[in-house]
Amino acid sequence: MRALDPRFPLMTEVYRMGDAIRQAGGNPLLVGGWVRDCLLENPHSKDFDLEVFGLAPERLQPVLARFGPVHTVGRHFGVLKVTTPEAEYDVSVPRRESKIGKGHKHFKVEPDPTMTFEEAAARRDFTINAMGYDFLHGQLLDPHGGLADLEQGVLRHVGPSFGEDPLRVLRAMQFAARFGFTIPEETLAICREQDLAELPRERLWEEFRKMLLRAPVPSRGLAYADALGILPHFPELAALAAGGTGPQTPWGQTLAVVDRAAERRTQDPHQDIQLMLAALCHRMGPGMEEFLGRLTQEAALVKSVAALAADIHTPVRLYEHQDRTDPDIRRLALRVSIPFLLRLASALGQGPDNVGAGAWLEEQARRLEVWDGPPKPLLQGRHLLALGMKPGRAMGSLVEEMYQLQLDGQIATHKQAVAAAKEKLIGREEP
Repeated sequence: MRALDPRFPLMTEVYRMGDAIRQAGGNPLLVGGWVRDCLLENPHSKDFDLEVFGLAPERLQPVLARFGPVHTVGRHFGVLKVTTPEAEYDVSVPRRESKIGKGHKHFKVEPDPTMTFEEAAARRDFTINAMGYDFLHGQLLDPHGGLADLEQGVLRHVGPSFGEDPLRVLRAMQFAARFGFTIPEETLAICREQDLAELPRERLWEEFRKMLLRAPVPSRGLAYADALGILPHFPELAALAAGGTGPQTPWGQTLAVVDRAAERRTQDPHQDIQLMLAALCHRMGPGMEEFLGRLTQEAALVKSVAALAADIHTPVRLYEHQDRTDPDIRRLALRVSIPFLLRLASALGQGPDNVGAGAWLEEQARRLEVWDGPPKPLLQGRHLLALGMKPGRAMGSLVEEMYQLQLDGQIATHKQAVAAAKEKLIGREEP
């Protein structure tokens, strides 16, 4: 280790790569989110963004190749990714950009190694992302006041080019949520002028996903959705927010549920994104799947989120009507994972009905042996084949009929299932 500034912990390999770039005529700087996160005392120690000044891309690539395989990523921006046993590096040269059409990708990009860091940083989105660290000399570069904004908790745009990319509107919401920063009115005003319809679905999804998975208090970003001009692009969110932002309004209650759901994340991205989306969408009703479809093409994810959100109040409903709930609990286990549903339902709040319902439903699900999943069918097609039934649609219908009887509690053993199936077969054979 060679630490020239204790705020920026670096491995020896970073310095070796930097020395090699310098010997080739370049000036390497660590830039962007890595610098920001180190200053926030949350460094991504093995995910580095390097910007190299004074060295053309064709001369830079062979230098990087000494450290590991080099791949070109970011087709429009010419970023080189280097993967070593110790870390991953995204390496770029400064570039000049000019918007030539609508959309996130319609830019004319020209590498320009002769640019100064101040010029290059002026193209970035927010001042907190426009700092650099000259790690070979231990110097923080901050031409746009990012450190002061970081210390004051302000998310401020860097300059006039901010408004050329509508994706930055979603990034503002995401960063406000992740860092709890305030957004000044001059930045909000630029965001409201942007046309989010230019953005492809995958870019919208990327920003929503980061916010829902990484923000400790997602409501801090979602609360800015109106001021940022995001709501007109998402009418389902706009409908929730139409009644105001008070704690008893649909929007206020949604934000509270989302924040409590964030406390219940387990760092399993697959489960956590389902949990967070269901919390966000649980009051949308029929518009939920349309909202989700505007964000992602993952049909299985949309289906599972819709199922969770639709059943979020089911634990309390079953708890309040315990006279005949066994069949309902078995069928609930078919639709959703009951433990996962209870994690989501607990985000509704800690009222006595909700807490009591969770403990009661867990007890009942374990008693019925559906806590870990739905009951397995007691009767299957192979059993009907053994009874002489021919394969076909009728066999499938009979298997399903027996399964419904099993869910209702009318048959509880394989022997009972076979006997019931025989009765059905005999009845169908009678003239």
